[in-house]
Amino acid sequence: VISVTNVKNTQYATQLLAQTSLRNILGTKSLQEILTDREAIAASMQSHLDEGTDPWGVKVERVEIKDVRLPQSMQRSMAAEAEASREARAKVIAAEGEQKASRQLKEAADVIAESPI
Repeated sequence: VISVTNVKNTQYATQLLAQTSLRNILGTKSLQEILTDREAIAASMQSHLDEGTDPWGVKVERVEIKDVRLPQSMQRSMAAEAEASREARAKVIAAEGEQKASRQLKEAADVIAESPI
């Protein structure tokens, strides 16, 4: 009865509330949290939705996050970041190898310098 007097289309109003709640919740999370904490996000969504729809006489029983899709531009950015990270690690490994080789060359030079001829 409450929903009839306050909200004309409870399904549409609930859908809009779900969208805004999801945006608000996801805005506080990192991408890693979004990908790994779906259950916690769904529980938070259910709490927000149930609280928001209670005055309309609507009970939200379950919220599920089935899939997380990223925009193409974000996928490209993440791929570029991963590539840069791999290149940086490769450079560090190469530099460590060169440092080790130069230490060994110095040790060899020291041994040769100390040898009587």
